[in-house]
Amino acid sequence: MPPAHTKPSLSADVSELNTSVSIAADTIQVDDKLYSTKILADIHPGGELFVKAFSGRDATEAFMSYHRRKFPHNSIKGACIGNAPKSADTMKDYLELCAIVEKVIPRHKSFAPASYYFKVLAIVLAVVGTEAYIHYTGNYVWYLTAPLGFFMALVGLNIQHDANHGAISKYPVVNRIFGLSQNWIGGSSIDWIHQHVVQHHLFTNDVHNDPDIRGSEILRLNPLKPLMHYHIVQHIYVFFLILIFGIIMILSSFAHVLAGENMTKMSTLLPNERMLDTLSSVVFFFRWFVLPLYQKFSIYTLMNIFPMFVVGGYYLAFFFIISHNFEGVVLFDQTKRKSKSSFLYDQVVTSSNVGGAWLCFLNGGLNYQIEHHLFPRMQHTHYPRIAPIVKKFCEERNIRYNHFPTVYDNFIACVKHLRTLGSTPIPSAFVQ
Repeated sequence: MPPAHTKPSLSADVSELNTSVSIAADTIQVDDKLYSTKILADIHPGGELFVKAFSGRDATEAFMSYHRRKFPHNSIKGACIGNAPKSADTMKDYLELCAIVEKVIPRHKSFAPASYYFKVLAIVLAVVGTEAYIHYTGNYVWYLTAPLGFFMALVGLNIQHDANHGAISKYPVVNRIFGLSQNWIGGSSIDWIHQHVVQHHLFTNDVHNDPDIRGSEILRLNPLKPLMHYHIVQHIYVFFLILIFGIIMILSSFAHVLAGENMTKMSTLLPNERMLDTLSSVVFFFRWFVLPLYQKFSIYTLMNIFPMFVVGGYYLAFFFIISHNFEGVVLFDQTKRKSKSSFLYDQVVTSSNVGGAWLCFLNGGLNYQIEHHLFPRMQHTHYPRIAPIVKKFCEERNIRYNHFPTVYDNFIACVKHLRTLGSTPIPSAFVQ
């Protein structure tokens, strides 16, 4: 064990990002072309939000993973404003997989089936009905707020997640409305899209660029972070630490929207969306702090509301952390790689699946993390059907496909991974 404050000697600190490129804030790069964000946003069938969110960035991989095809440069020449150095071709094997999946789940049939909306209705009724009853009666008690927290977690997993990936409907207004359910449960849809869609999905487990493995001084998820003495038991205390995940995420989302930054700067073309999310955070604060204390001004009122944040936050955090942190997972240091490997390889070896169709129904498909990262715009009810196809494709190419039969197995693998990160300065065995 190295002395406290010893920093690993990798090429850069985690705060030094590897995404800086000379692309103007109102421009998007796709392949070797530069496009006007405004023109693309105006003509994009999937709505302007995603286009604006990627403004100032290279969106080559994002476009292909969301549309499962190459960018139609010839049909939108009017939006092209210049050329750029061509991005590395990382999508060849991915497009081969897309051609196979297309025969099973065509792009135009990959949105939500009618049955999904019945699940949405049940979850929304549970959330709105329980909250309305609590506020109306002033009955702020843990045995009501704790179940409400679980229902809110289901909103995050089953509704906002698909919606903010544009996966529920081909109509962008439907996705936008459903995506605002993230704001109802205390988060920010714009902050989530910037952190999750723009960054995490394209830089999964990248030690420089993935906000999901930033960790903290207490939790070392990234080998670029200093190794401290207490990290040797992080695999134990992390599952107590995430008890406050719900509160932290609500406060941090509000701070990110105000600052216009979450690890990297948000697009400057989303001022109205940020304003809406700021206001929704104020409304959430009113709903769960001002109104309860107005009815019953007591420390016990707050103590009985706290379980809502604990249960909802814990459920979300637990499944988040085990999906990309497990024994055998790969982390990337792009500054040490001679060339970027394939998009498909990077997504598969950094993610894991657990369980099957029943957990998919409950958790909005997030237990099929591999399929989700490969096909983020495919609605989650289709994942069990394509998982065998993806697994076979990966096995034929000697790409490790990580599947855990039970949540317990995934949990134990996560514990082992965190124990390694908490005791080894640079776990080179899984950093490529």
